[in-house]
Amino acid sequence: MALEPSVVTVTGPDRSALLTDLTLRFGHIELVSEREIVLPGGSRGHELTVRHRPFTSDLGGPTPAPAPPAPAAPPAPALVDPAAGPPEPAAEPEPAPVITRAPTPGTPTPAAPWPARTPAAAPAPPAADDGRADAARLLGEAREQVEHLLARAREQAQQALDQGKADAEQLRADARDEADRMAATAQEDRERALADLRAEHAEALTAAQAESERVRKEIAAGEEARIQQALAARTRELDQSATGRLAQTEQEARRTVQGAHEEAARITAAAEKELTETRIAARQITREAREQADVLLREARAQADVATVEGRALAEAVRDAQHRLRELGGQITTQLQAAQKDLSDRTSLHSVQARLREGAGAPQGSPSQVADSLSRVLRGSGTQE
Repeated sequence: MALEPSVVTVTGPDRSALLTDLTLRFGHIELVSEREIVLPGGSRGHELTVRHRPFTSDLGGPTPAPAPPAPAAPPAPALVDPAAGPPEPAAEPEPAPVITRAPTPGTPTPAAPWPARTPAAAPAPPAADDGRADAARLLGEAREQVEHLLARAREQAQQALDQGKADAEQLRADARDEADRMAATAQEDRERALADLRAEHAEALTAAQAESERVRKEIAAGEEARIQQALAARTRELDQSATGRLAQTEQEARRTVQGAHEEAARITAAAEKELTETRIAARQITREAREQADVLLREARAQADVATVEGRALAEAVRDAQHRLRELGGQITTQLQAAQKDLSDRTSLHSVQARLREGAGAPQGSPSQVADSLSRVLRGSGTQE
């Protein structure tokens, strides 16, 4: 049956060394099965099957940089007062007031229109509210991007911290379980060795006693002292051998427990180091997000200032055009009044008679002649005009 890619089986004489090597190679491991085997050299060994996974999922690699924001369209000119500060994004922009100029009281109205010189209609002022709305929209988008970047940086930092804490706790728990398991195994080996030594000692003592009894029956009473000495020597040898083996087993158990403690301390230090690096990376991500937010805010404010300056220049141009239009209207009205007065003076009966007397130098003629002269004067005046 094919095993999973994350399942590994190893063999060796030392169980703790195998577990340590697997932990260093694969990070966090989970023991699936364990059994004792006979190695090719004839010695006893262990076969371990473990399932592994890395310390962390995504903290080892570089953090992807946030996607750059889409370039904003250039704002339309808007009339914004810089002293009032940047507009609030939540408030709707107020429409720019439309100024309507009423005619000045007392201005004389021409009696008849002048079709040849009718002034063109004044251009409507630009929609300042559209420019202000664009500036407010740009500021709102910039703030939304800043809040999105900050939220994303906080989320990544929190995930990294949570993952690091969970891995550290898991490593500590695994180290404690492994140390407890090693200590229990060492205690069991020690008790088994003591039981074997005691059983061997009891068997040897029983055999020695049986041998001494047999010898005592076969040999004479003079050999009893020598047998007792030999039995005492054998007993001392067995006691020394049992004591040496017990001390050796205790030393080996102490070394195993000490190695387990050292391995647990090393794993804990590695986890703390990785957690510290994760916190540093999270702070760096937060700092970069704040710097990008500051840059976006400065650009939005600069664009709002440019729009304010352009709006003021456009308003000044509109006011100048209106002022010039009013001056031209006044001049046209004055010229119309002068033309009407001149026309009235020239078309009056007294003026025509005077001009006839001055031009002809003869006495007044018949009414038909006066009418003819008046029509000629009128035609001449119309041609001159």
